[in-house]
Amino acid sequence: MADDLTNPNHPGMPQSQPSAQPQSKEMHLQIKKDKMVSVFSNVAAITGTHEELFLDFAVNSQNPEQPNTVVMDVSTRVIMSYYAAKRLALQLSHAVQKHEQMFGPLEIDPGKRINPQR
Repeated sequence: MADDLTNPNHPGMPQSQPSAQPQSKEMHLQIKKDKMVSVFSNVAAITGTHEELFLDFAVNSQNPEQPNTVVMDVSTRVIMSYYAAKRLALQLSHAVQKHEQMFGPLEIDPGKRINPQR
């Protein structure tokens, strides 16, 4: 996947406007991981304003004392513009398509994953 991010023709990369002169420069993405923090998330909630989106990444779990209540323990919030969100959506879509081509379709309904006859 990291190789895809260096491809200037990748759907998630910003595209340059055509010009009168051909451009021979490629854009490369350098990812610095020295300050990276990894978190696990099995759910995300999305809210926003007219200018930004707020993505809250969390782990959801059930409280045994309240079986009808799902607790969403938010660990990370990412705030981005709608332009960046669209690029992210394209990159995620591309990554999922590649995964499904290699390993088969992903069933997002947990009930159908556990009991495929449903």
